[in-house]
Amino acid sequence: MAENFKFTKTRIEEHTIKVGVDIRPVIECKLDRVKLFDVGQKLVDKYPNLFESLVQSPTEFLIRKKFIFPGKGEVDLPTLAITSRGVVFVFPKILSMFEEELNLNNIDDVSLDGLKIFRGSFPGKIFCRVGLVNDYIFNTGPIDGTKLICSRFTKVNVPHNGEIFLSINRPDDDYNRKIQLKAVQKIEKNPDIPSVDQVQSYGVQVIVDFNNRDMSKDLDDDRILGILHKARQYNDEELYDFLNVSFVGG
Repeated sequence: MAENFKFTKTRIEEHTIKVGVDIRPVIECKLDRVKLFDVGQKLVDKYPNLFESLVQSPTEFLIRKKFIFPGKGEVDLPTLAITSRGVVFVFPKILSMFEEELNLNNIDDVSLDGLKIFRGSFPGKIFCRVGLVNDYIFNTGPIDGTKLICSRFTKVNVPHNGEIFLSINRPDDDYNRKIQLKAVQKIEKNPDIPSVDQVQSYGVQVIVDFNNRDMSKDLDDDRILGILHKARQYNDEELYDFLNVSFVGG
């Protein structure tokens, strides 16, 4: 059964998109707090449907957004973070808990606009790498994700209740194409035995990080758009060739 499973876009039940940018010299939350606050305020003013609340301390800087689903509930999620490498824009796309797909702004426009705001507040910083990270959870139904990953991508037998995590980089001349695979489960309480959880369905988390390899140049808007376009093309086409290689007999 696992051998015949096919990864398709219709099986995606959770999807988050991130645009990460490596910035040099690094941004330091403690030293750059005034500039970061200024950047955050401009983003909140311009894109209130994505950026809402600033969270700032000497060690971190985040922007969060509360997404409300009438009749279903609400969820508060980070939509921008400063990391040790640079800045990450976070776009939650499909949320399984509400069975909703969010209607987001154009990701390229927000990212480029946000980076322009960063450049205005941080002149002299170099944007040397841009990565598009797609974090998917594919519903595999009754098929255990661990068995699926093992049988399709390895010769390893993992025992019942075992775990497997694969991390693969399949670079070409210009881009890193990193893929991570991990089995996940959707758990619910057993109404008859509250202390025992039962598996509602199985899944596979697939994280794809597509980024430029050459970090020697300051990336302009055209180059950033080119990287994002190539990354999106890879996710739409070649990713599924890779995930379904056993299924198609290759």
